[in-house]
Amino acid sequence: MSTFRAELVPTWAKVAAWAVPASVLPSAVWRVADWLSGLLRGGHPCAAPGDPLWEKIYVPSLSVVSLGLALLTLGLVRPWGEVFAAWMPWIGGRRVPVALAVGAATTGALLLTAFIVRGLAGGEPRHPLPPGCVPPGWEVLQLYAPMILWPPLLLAVTWHHHRRRAQQESSGERGHLP
Repeated sequence: MSTFRAELVPTWAKVAAWAVPASVLPSAVWRVADWLSGLLRGGHPCAAPGDPLWEKIYVPSLSVVSLGLALLTLGLVRPWGEVFAAWMPWIGGRRVPVALAVGAATTGALLLTAFIVRGLAGGEPRHPLPPGCVPPGWEVLQLYAPMILWPPLLLAVTWHHHRRRAQQESSGERGHLP
């Protein structure tokens, strides 16, 4: 096992890793605030009548999941991203394989790119808005615009993680991760 060495992670990679959750935060906060204000008013004016319960849970869940996934980017520049947590059965304390981390991050970045391109090409909304409901304007879209940075930042940090870990393994560094 190689020892995590913070000095091998350049500032640009740390900044890029932190920029990922920062790019997701505005839309996540807006979605939850909009959802809560709808609950306080007795329902969102743009909700279709008879929406199933899963659709009411979807909005806050989307915010929590997207922010959680964005925060995982930090694992590519921190020691906790190189070793499975000790509480995990069978794999706790073992190194995270480079291929697993790089594969998951790259797949995520490509899926995000496809999702963003689909959205920009007019893939949403899936159904017409109810009467009297105005589609969101720039005041809302500008909260989603920073998310365009998520895929390229994630790919850049992933590339660095792969390069750094490959160099460590080829140099034969051994030791115990903190």
